[in-house]
Amino acid sequence: MNFREERIMPIPFLLAGAGILAGVVGVGGHIDAKETNEIAQARRDKAKNMYDKEKDILEKYQEDTKEALLNLGYAKEKTLNQSMKHFLTLYEKIKDVNPKDPSDYKEISRFSIDDTAVLQIKNMSDIYFDSIGSGVAGAATGAVIALAANGSLGAVTSGLSLAGTFLSMGEVGSAVGMVGSALSVGAAMTPLAAVAAPVVMFTGISASMKADENLEKANEMLAKAEKAVEEMKVSEVLCKSITERSKLFQDLLRKLDRMFAECVYSLDRVIREKEYSNPNRKLKSEDFTQKELELISVTRALAGATKAVIDTPILTKDGKVEIESRHVYDKMMSKFDGAVKTVK
Repeated sequence: MNFREERIMPIPFLLAGAGILAGVVGVGGHIDAKETNEIAQARRDKAKNMYDKEKDILEKYQEDTKEALLNLGYAKEKTLNQSMKHFLTLYEKIKDVNPKDPSDYKEISRFSIDDTAVLQIKNMSDIYFDSIGSGVAGAATGAVIALAANGSLGAVTSGLSLAGTFLSMGEVGSAVGMVGSALSVGAAMTPLAAVAAPVVMFTGISASMKADENLEKANEMLAKAEKAVEEMKVSEVLCKSITERSKLFQDLLRKLDRMFAECVYSLDRVIREKEYSNPNRKLKSEDFTQKELELISVTRALAGATKAVIDTPILTKDGKVEIESRHVYDKMMSKFDGAVKTVK
């Protein structure tokens, strides 16, 4: 009897000890899950903060780019609507006049405009005046941005109608999920959609999910955020380049237009005098003095140079800053001093 009691008695104690051990393991497991969820939450928060911070930076660059493109686009529109429009009315009166090149005219003579270029300017002007005056704010702003980024947009050579152009703008704007912003409307005819921030969804850490699953999900969000940040940094570089190039061309256009407008005004005065002296007769080369013929020649050249600046695209079709635009700028600036002397 005693022997059996000695054999049986330890069993309850063993069971009790096992229960205590199981409880300890259970507590430890709970603590591990809690810590894992905390790690998951921290990584999720890190991913979101990282993404939000870079997105804010990109959006600031986007605004700078939009402002620079709008300024350039409106500068182009102003030149088309004022100096160039004025010149086109005068051109019809002196297009058959054979101008005489001044001695120092060689710096800008190669830009001299012809009938084909005049027709292109008229068509391009009509497209933009109609779109900017359409009364649709988004379409007007988009047209200005597109004019700045892509020059003439190929709208003249491609034969696109205004309605078709803006239908395409709406479709592309919807596709990139940026409808309603001025940048998205311009993006339809430019590669500017490339500057949109990648979309990353940051879901919460769920108490109903296993801790390991939460951690895995948080790691995925962190990896996506890191990739998105790198993509946004690339877009920021693009935005900076577009902004800088836009400002260069706006400054160049402003300088050119100042000289062009002065010459157009002087030419208008000369033509009025000739028409007064020769009413009801088409003007001929012999009606003008040598200096007046030089003025005609310089004004036509400045019209061609101004058109070249307006036509020059800032961006390529694949969304990069157009290298040729820098060449155009440098070439114009190298001839600018000679043009100033000629005009004076």
